[in-house]
Amino acid sequence: MNTEVISPRLREDFVSLIAQQTGIEIRNQNYGAMGDNILKRMRELKLPNPESYYELLAAETPESEEEWQRFVCLITNKESYFFRDKGQFKLLKQTILPELIRNNQKIKTLRICSAGCSTGQEPYSVAILIRELIPDWDSWQIDIIGLDINRESLNQAQRAVYNTWSFRQVEEEIKQRYFKNLGGYYQLNEEIKRLVRFRQFNLVRDEMPNAEMGLKDMDLIICRNVFIYFTETAINKVVTKFYNTLKPNGYLITGHAELSNNQVKAFHTKIFPESVVYQRRGGVSAYLPVSLPKTDTNVFFSGENTNVNAIQAEKTQPSKPSVIFPSATTPTVKNHTSPSPPLPVANNLMPPKVTKPKTIQPTTTQPTIADTPQQEELLAEARRLIQQKSYHLAEKKLEAFLKQSPHHYTATYLMAEINANLGRYEAARKWCHTAMSIDNLQIKPYLLLAQIEEEEGNIEDAKEALKRVIYLEPDYFLAYISLANLYQSSGDVDKSRKLRNTALKILEGMPKSNRIEELDDISVEELLVQLQDMSA
Repeated sequence: MNTEVISPRLREDFVSLIAQQTGIEIRNQNYGAMGDNILKRMRELKLPNPESYYELLAAETPESEEEWQRFVCLITNKESYFFRDKGQFKLLKQTILPELIRNNQKIKTLRICSAGCSTGQEPYSVAILIRELIPDWDSWQIDIIGLDINRESLNQAQRAVYNTWSFRQVEEEIKQRYFKNLGGYYQLNEEIKRLVRFRQFNLVRDEMPNAEMGLKDMDLIICRNVFIYFTETAINKVVTKFYNTLKPNGYLITGHAELSNNQVKAFHTKIFPESVVYQRRGGVSAYLPVSLPKTDTNVFFSGENTNVNAIQAEKTQPSKPSVIFPSATTPTVKNHTSPSPPLPVANNLMPPKVTKPKTIQPTTTQPTIADTPQQEELLAEARRLIQQKSYHLAEKKLEAFLKQSPHHYTATYLMAEINANLGRYEAARKWCHTAMSIDNLQIKPYLLLAQIEEEEGNIEDAKEALKRVIYLEPDYFLAYISLANLYQSSGDVDKSRKLRNTALKILEGMPKSNRIEELDDISVEELLVQLQDMSA
């Protein structure tokens, strides 16, 4: 929906209402996306015009409350991963948490809040750190509360089942110690899961401190990548709530450069090499006044967005890097419509090492010329840099390479990987299409496109890309599994089952002892058992 469908006056009314209810600031460049979301809900509700939808949102009725629950899921994004921002987690592990543990050694109590917890990776990461830092952790009363506005995110957090996309900053030892491999998905173990509880909560409208929810006398509040989407009024209100909810000497950690000095003047600002953090001053018992709007309206919904508002452009920081290739990653499966267990998905969608080489030789639109030793060396160096996540260095090397050989498929495709890893999805798409024009039988560009489209919520486009992979390589069973995930997540159980059965048939023709590198070296036999259990 373009913004002309909504009159300027009504558009501003929507912007004001969203800010009032959620704290989210809709900026000029995001009006079109807001309109698209409004039109989507109008169609589903069969409402005649935008004015009717506005009246529904503004009403004080149970129907309005339920609609806010649905609408907020459209304007927030659940993208997150474990131990996000290594610097801040290093600071937590080496400085902040050890200090809090020492201070609470006598009472053996630790209270932590992850505000804007999304799908749970952040509070679970903190729980793992605490488990590592406190030898007698089971004798402590550890209360970690995850808050979010998006109920779909919280449902996923409570399931605590994650795909490899969530582990791109995680040491293999941690993954093996605290997660059970479900064939490309990972289930968090119960001892960590029990340390965290989740609550739907609206930072702007809900009361905080909140004794009933246990949100009081907190040792630590983490609220990262939330304030960059908030209005100034909402920021001031929420920061004051945090101050009042922390115990004296308790810490607040936010994303980098999210708050101004004026907004945190009540705190003691502490500067570390890894991050700036804010500490409630010791001995201060009085609450700061919170300026709340005078309204008799009900609280329409609870929770808070943690990472990326789907209709917002970045305000104070560049696009988030989203590691797609060649790290151990997988398409994100947003399964909120079916309680059935997730299907296994590959760590990445490169052709499995257990399959035989294709017998068809690719036809290309450009003549194939053997690489010189110098070219082979440069490409090997670029791949090494990508593996080390030195994307900018790899990009510079490939840019120089492509000046000399502009129609080189491998260099072009690697540029697509780099741009995807840096979160430049539009540029990554263009490089993918360039690679396709050079060699139209390669499946890697389509696999990368499928991951990009799914990450951005374009599920139908992701399906089409995977169908193209299957057309080019009919025995590529991982594409069937990934496509089955997409259909399962959108509620088409029959189609999902058929695709899974096709993958089963392909696997049954392979040696059972062969290992599948893309699924953490799981054997063909083990994967068959998992898929058969899901089909039972």
